[in-house]
Amino acid sequence: MTEMPERTDAEPTDSDSADQSGPESVRADRGGEWADVLRMVTAVAPSWSVERIRPQDGGTDDVAFLTVATPEGPREVVLKSFSGDGVPAAVARSEPRVLELLARETDLPVPEVVGFVDDHPDFPAPFFIAERLPGEDAGGRFFELSADALETLLADAGTHLAQLHELRSFDRFGRVGVESDRTNEVEGSDERSEVGVCDGDLAVVGDQYGSRARWTDWLLADAEDALDGLSGGRFDDLVPALREYAEDAIPALDGPETASLVHWDYRLGNLLVDPETGETTGVLDWADLLAGDPVYNFATVEDHAVNWRTRDPVLRRRLRDAFREAYRAGRSGDAGGFRDRKHVYHFCNRLHAMVCHPDWYADADPAVREERAAEHRMFVRSYLD
Repeated sequence: MTEMPERTDAEPTDSDSADQSGPESVRADRGGEWADVLRMVTAVAPSWSVERIRPQDGGTDDVAFLTVATPEGPREVVLKSFSGDGVPAAVARSEPRVLELLARETDLPVPEVVGFVDDHPDFPAPFFIAERLPGEDAGGRFFELSADALETLLADAGTHLAQLHELRSFDRFGRVGVESDRTNEVEGSDERSEVGVCDGDLAVVGDQYGSRARWTDWLLADAEDALDGLSGGRFDDLVPALREYAEDAIPALDGPETASLVHWDYRLGNLLVDPETGETTGVLDWADLLAGDPVYNFATVEDHAVNWRTRDPVLRRRLRDAFREAYRAGRSGDAGGFRDRKHVYHFCNRLHAMVCHPDWYADADPAVREERAAEHRMFVRSYLD
């Protein structure tokens, strides 16, 4: 069974990452379209002056790469803001706090946070400024990297996830954010529970599926949402059987009692790397974390970084082994029911890939588009036999 071609012009791209390499720069001035950027920098670092601005090319968030003059000398930084169209403000507020936590308590290569603003009456908020890390955007470069470099990249991923999953635990499942002075009702419970905190710490703030007392409740809601997205499309004939499988298999999982931080979007497009060695020099995009099952994170990274990237069975095994060995070396214990949970999580990931199929292959050769659709069908039907 295959999942992605060795190489096509229409493989899923990572163009929505906060690429810290940046496009061509423009000179900053005191007016025009960059006036807000200049004032946002002043709100965080009043003693700085902006010399050059390089707007991000594409992406789901507003990102600008800045050259600034500081009392200590010139500096390269990144300004990231959220307009509210993609990531809710309560979730977006978590990113600079997560970066500070990771820098303080792990070895993950994350940018140093200069400062952040949670709310502002005039500018898109929250926003924050962080250092610009070295390295090149790994998005779309899987086939440009050597096998040795890819092995290093996957070993780094295993090490990073192991540290992340040991970092914090939560007694609720859902999106992680920062939301003060708010009480939400937790679905699946007869009691009302505090899911926000007054001091601006990380908490489960919930999402469209709510803050759940059981992991499998959140996962089933997510799978059902994906299945709703497939209804009426090219995979519509599969939806009833896939829904029946999800409703049987997901609640039967031996899910964790407590949640860990999950970077479900850990993928090549959110990494900076040394292209010669494959060493990861930066892990980006921490704005939309999940409090969930570490095994889910493991399966998602394996799909995005290996299973959906190459057909080569030898390379697949090599990269999976590097990832798994590094992850296991960094964890304090094995997750119960690992294999069964991971099996179901690959199914859930595939549902999302099927939802994204029209976008990922919109400009592909029709034969390639049909081949990928056939592979999706083959994969999910293996769960129904």
